[in-house]
Amino acid sequence: MHYVFKDHKPKYEGYLQVVEESWKSPLPWSTPDIDDFRCLNFKLRNTAKMLRSWSAKNIGSVRLQLAIAKEIVLRLDAAQDIRVSLATEGKAMFPGSSLQRTLVKQRARITYLAEGDANTKFFHLQACHRSRKGHISKLKAGEVVLFTNEEMANAVFEHFHNMLGTPGEQLNLLNYEELGLNGNLLDHCFSEEEVWQAIGDMPTDKAPGPDGFTGMSYKTAWSMIKDDIMHAF
Repeated sequence: MHYVFKDHKPKYEGYLQVVEESWKSPLPWSTPDIDDFRCLNFKLRNTAKMLRSWSAKNIGSVRLQLAIAKEIVLRLDAAQDIRVSLATEGKAMFPGSSLQRTLVKQRARITYLAEGDANTKFFHLQACHRSRKGHISKLKAGEVVLFTNEEMANAVFEHFHNMLGTPGEQLNLLNYEELGLNGNLLDHCFSEEEVWQAIGDMPTDKAPGPDGFTGMSYKTAWSMIKDDIMHAF
């Protein structure tokens, strides 16, 4: 799944409602003992799909908004007597420029993006490089080369499904007393407070994995998604 959460989305009315509806959508499986990770994966995918649709209908094209804002500001500049007041209102009505900077900053994964840097050649090249670098065009599984996303996803799932949980030979032992640790505590489940603290430490505009959901997305929707997150933990 490749999805980039846009940090400006929570600012729009209806965002949390879309997240709640998509998160509560029925699962495609009738099996009651479905794996919690597959359940979480489905909900993240479904939420990303519905957010894309909602964004296209309610937020629209950032580039189009930017073009409209530039045209309005250009015309307002010609009217010298009311330029200051109306230009300020026009820029506030069409936040395309700030949205574009937000998108480019997230795509480039550059934390020092400053005002005006979104239009430089360097930042656009950096964003495109990140996209190309993260794309997997083909995957070799055994002697077979796979090209479609579905085939590659199934091959990766089967590889780690067969590998994880396989018992291995214990070659080293840890002396917990010598390390000053209580070995029994290592088996305790993560508490909700620990998970929430980890989420709070996440950067708001960066995604910790390829699913594209940033720290901001988890923080704003935590009350709706925390049960499934904790089940996975």
